[in-house]
Amino acid sequence: MATADELTNQLTQYMQSMGSANSGVGQAYLSEGMRDFSGPMEYFNQILSGNKSQMESAIAPEKNDILSQYRAKRKQLAASGSRSGGTNEAVAQSEFSQAGDVASLLQKLRPQAAAGESEIAGKIAQLGLSESEMGSQQWMAALQAATNLSQQAVEKRGQDIGMVTSLANMMI
Repeated sequence: MATADELTNQLTQYMQSMGSANSGVGQAYLSEGMRDFSGPMEYFNQILSGNKSQMESAIAPEKNDILSQYRAKRKQLAASGSRSGGTNEAVAQSEFSQAGDVASLLQKLRPQAAAGESEIAGKIAQLGLSESEMGSQQWMAALQAATNLSQQAVEKRGQDIGMVTSLANMMI
């Protein structure tokens, strides 16, 4: 039969291994979450960078849609319009409008990017806190179990001493 100390050690080791296993699972989820968040974070960082080429690279699909619409409009003006100053003026105006629409797109996306990046940062912090809390709970459970077993061992030893004392008194 195992002694109380051996049982305490076994239970403590078991709880530590469970804590390590759960911590490993938590680490895996944290790593997966970080990978999942990295794409959106990079996108938001490009928009928020202030670097014109990075910003335009991030919004390239939307910008290309705007440019295609204006190219089609200018093509239509060129095909249907006369060679007068009015057509040239309309084409020039469309180029200014195009630039304004691209700038407007960035102005709309920058606050959204900042909000999105803040949300992702909060979720990453929540993942980290959850993992930390899970590890703390496992360690507390291991300590509680070890304390309970130690207390039981002390009580058992006290009972054994009491029984030996009673037997000794009876023999005297």
